[in-house]
Amino acid sequence: MSEKHADKLLHVQNGVIRHLLYSKVDEQDLINRYRVVVKREVKRDLKVALERLDKQKLVEIVAISPEITESDIETCFEDNRYSRRPNFRLFMLRPHNPQLSSSSFIADHKNNTGVSKMNELLKPITYPNDTIFGLLAIDQTVVNHETVEISLQYQERYNYINPETEQSDFIYELKFGFLWINFDQRFVSISIPTESLVGTISKTLERAFDCFVSPVNITKKIVDSVFSKESMKRTTLSNPDPESGKPSKVTLADSDLGNKVGQLTEFDGYDSPSSVYQEAIDEDGDFFSTLGVNNDKGKIYLTRQLKASEMRRWGIWRIGQIMNYINSIQENGEIDDKFESFGLDEDPDLVAFTTTNDEKKVILEVIKAVVTCKVKKIDSFKLHDLNVDKIVGSLKKHTITHFYPYCDSCDHYTDITCNHCGNTDLLTVSVKRGQAPKVICSFCYTELQQDNVRCLMDHKVRIDSWYDGVVINPKSTIVELTEKIISKYFPDEGFSHEEESFYLQNNVVHYSSRVSSKVMFKVRELQQFKPVWDRRITPKRREELAEVLSLLREKCSKHSVDACQACQHEKSVRCIMKPFVTFTDHKLHPHHGQEYGDISFTIQMLGMDDAVFVGIAKSYEKKPIKPTDTKAYEMLQQFVYKCKDTTVNVLGIVVAGELEQGFVAVLQDLAGRYKKKVVMWTYEELMLVVDFAIKKYDLSISEVVEELKADKVKRKRKPVS
Repeated sequence: MSEKHADKLLHVQNGVIRHLLYSKVDEQDLINRYRVVVKREVKRDLKVALERLDKQKLVEIVAISPEITESDIETCFEDNRYSRRPNFRLFMLRPHNPQLSSSSFIADHKNNTGVSKMNELLKPITYPNDTIFGLLAIDQTVVNHETVEISLQYQERYNYINPETEQSDFIYELKFGFLWINFDQRFVSISIPTESLVGTISKTLERAFDCFVSPVNITKKIVDSVFSKESMKRTTLSNPDPESGKPSKVTLADSDLGNKVGQLTEFDGYDSPSSVYQEAIDEDGDFFSTLGVNNDKGKIYLTRQLKASEMRRWGIWRIGQIMNYINSIQENGEIDDKFESFGLDEDPDLVAFTTTNDEKKVILEVIKAVVTCKVKKIDSFKLHDLNVDKIVGSLKKHTITHFYPYCDSCDHYTDITCNHCGNTDLLTVSVKRGQAPKVICSFCYTELQQDNVRCLMDHKVRIDSWYDGVVINPKSTIVELTEKIISKYFPDEGFSHEEESFYLQNNVVHYSSRVSSKVMFKVRELQQFKPVWDRRITPKRREELAEVLSLLREKCSKHSVDACQACQHEKSVRCIMKPFVTFTDHKLHPHHGQEYGDISFTIQMLGMDDAVFVGIAKSYEKKPIKPTDTKAYEMLQQFVYKCKDTTVNVLGIVVAGELEQGFVAVLQDLAGRYKKKVVMWTYEELMLVVDFAIKKYDLSISEVVEELKADKVKRKRKPVS
């Protein structure tokens, strides 16, 4: 037996090789050859002994069996390279280069280039347990002028009780799968016995071939269009919220089910997540198999084994029918049909982002509303199937929810005043599991009482629900997710968080496309500060600068008018404000209790060269600053004051630390309401600023640290003014 044919036997299952031996070799000859290869006797039963052998030993026995010809091996390989119950998981394929075609892909990936690209990414993968290892691509075949097949192999562990030792033992079985990739019809089909590997393979394809791969949902419309109703033999009907007395799930089976299922009116409103059909495999319609369709997973499967040639002919034809219908939906279908067929429930970004099905459903409905607004060129879209409390509860981690009730006297939705601190900007709805919603002032943390709600005109407002009129503003995390999903599935529409925005009032999504809607800016986005941020700090210098940041305070021991004026021209770094003197027009001034802005300078933004920036400076914090921290309250107090200052264009927090995401979202939302922009100078940015100043003044870090430590001693001796 040649090495080529020995390799082909490695592509079929162990049981198939054993069957080949049983059918071609006499039992006594087989026992003798077992003894030669294994170097031990068959103790009890020949079949039991062969079942314990790994694939390599079985192939060695075939190699010394002249009864088995190379033609027998070819036939065995062709008939058995696919599993006994082949399944196909379908994915939409979208190359990053929209001009890429199947012919150009095939031309660019000759000589197993596709295999090599995949294996570069597959080899380093470690799996979470020891049941699977060694997933690799092993060869590629051009099935037709537009479809490439890549074969896969891996090993899967099986545990068993060894009858000879009566101890637990295990073996690894070599398993095989394959995928089809077709750039003209825009599909990927993955067929592999172990379903947990499907996600790994699809992600590897994306990286190896510069494409986007997303799961398909075979919707009822697709099923009705592609599969013959008369051939349906079994179906599962599902309704998560059935009428009283009716089951949530029921399975129906009948030889003539396709013609009867439409008459079962008692199951109106039920979905059909899976069905089974009788499927003709050959072109003449004489060879049949049972065909299963799992809609949500985008999966079809057969219950009988096929030869490779039969599998390729039938599978590519049937998948082509499904994908042609899906492609027509993408090009000409309604938005609801597009969302349903895309299988968005399994999108990896969405799955990683969400923790509950309700959360996932609400986010998808909001994204669908944004897409609808863009496609239909409208400003708002109502989510008819979602009530407000479900929206608020599902999105509470990703949004800021403002209390904005309807005042009968004013005859419109209105701002409400906190009856404790008088603030009108930060009344938010707080939702906790198992508790009734509350309205809390984010400024003073006082809970608003339902019987004491007054609008800005001092009208008493009757409250039936804390949710009535609620305004829901998304945090940056959910806006970024929206951008990812729309860009992936609706590239012609797209979404840019810098140029577009949305929010909800009650259950209505409001969409806006305005560049001016962007609120938060990173320092690295501003070319004015390029000399500061366009530098690299070595790990050693970072450690040294970290000590400087931990020592810097909002003021030094000298903070009089005269002292600050003198410091303006000194080569020193004694407080958080001082480094900004080296690259802005900031003028140092003493800090005192009634001061609402610590750092101010002109900035090039909003089409102006002299936009006014005001920064609120706070000293080093080891842990992220939370909204409930004292330091956060101080910042918020100053921030609100400056939001209302019409002379200020841009606000900022300058702190040697980080802010918790929820606190950043509060500041962003507040700035947006007052049409302000925000530039944050937190730990990483401030380190760059301090490093720039130290180099500008030609100081050493040790000099700065020594001076700061000396000043720390002076501050302790001096009473606080």
